[in-house]
Amino acid sequence: MNIYKVDITPYSVFKSLPSAYTIFGAISWAYRLLYGEEDLIKLLNNFEQGNIPFLISSIFPKQDKNLLLPKPILKSIRKSTNQKIDFKKFKRINFIPIDLFTEILQGKIQDELELNLKLEEINLSTTKFATVDNIPHASIDRITGSTGEGGELYFEEIVAISEGYFFLAVESQEIKQKIESSLKVIEDIGLGGNRSIGFGKVKFGKLEEIKQLKEYFTNKTDRFITLSPVIPDNKINYKESFYDYFTFRGAVDNNYDFKGMDIWKNKVFYLKEGSQIKVKENSNYYGNLIKNQKAGKNIYQYGLAFPLYIQGGNK
Repeated sequence: MNIYKVDITPYSVFKSLPSAYTIFGAISWAYRLLYGEEDLIKLLNNFEQGNIPFLISSIFPKQDKNLLLPKPILKSIRKSTNQKIDFKKFKRINFIPIDLFTEILQGKIQDELELNLKLEEINLSTTKFATVDNIPHASIDRITGSTGEGGELYFEEIVAISEGYFFLAVESQEIKQKIESSLKVIEDIGLGGNRSIGFGKVKFGKLEEIKQLKEYFTNKTDRFITLSPVIPDNKINYKESFYDYFTFRGAVDNNYDFKGMDIWKNKVFYLKEGSQIKVKENSNYYGNLIKNQKAGKNIYQYGLAFPLYIQGGNK
């Protein structure tokens, strides 16, 4: 697979922070609009059969032209050091420069203390990528079409993000071209929830090949850092992995086939981006694409790892 960077410029707020599974869902719907349901089913069947056509990372921030990646979760060990370290400051740092991330992939930085010493050396500050706020809405009476006598207000949480990017790994030029076209459709229809009231307006940059990370994507070892949330599978050695986790309940896009229906998917357990995962058995992919059914149609929850393998002897 070749790895491409896709810049993303937001022009409105989002219902929730868009992640790899948000982009996967948006690409799938756009793909169906462009190429038809039959082609989409073929694409998804390839995922189910383990012939992964593409992988997606989550969205990460940039500082000018410098790419930032999630701070990896490394082993925490006790070592004596004469250097003063502001642990509270470094705990608040969620993203690190790609060059520093690469040093971890090269095995030059192997634990949390070594990473903190490096952060102290380069004097890295916290990057604010997403801001959460609440905005007021007026309740609409669906019968009268008005706000009613009370004009009742309610508040909804929204997320605003700065300019960022995500990675896309594709197995063929044909898939690359189809996803490029799908991204153009997403620019028109929006990304994520509440698009009917103007949320999720984005513009994508051209796909730019990133050769800097390719060797860490293709040269597989027994340990990797994921750039996307992972639905756990039995190919991961959890005792020797270092990870954080969260639960998430996604919604089916009801702008097309699921109008007036219960839109909620099952709650899913994810390992966070930046988790360091020890492999139990070799595989072409890690994580899961969960399939369920709603109204006689298959619905999917994306949770495949976007792995960057740690070279050398990082144990």
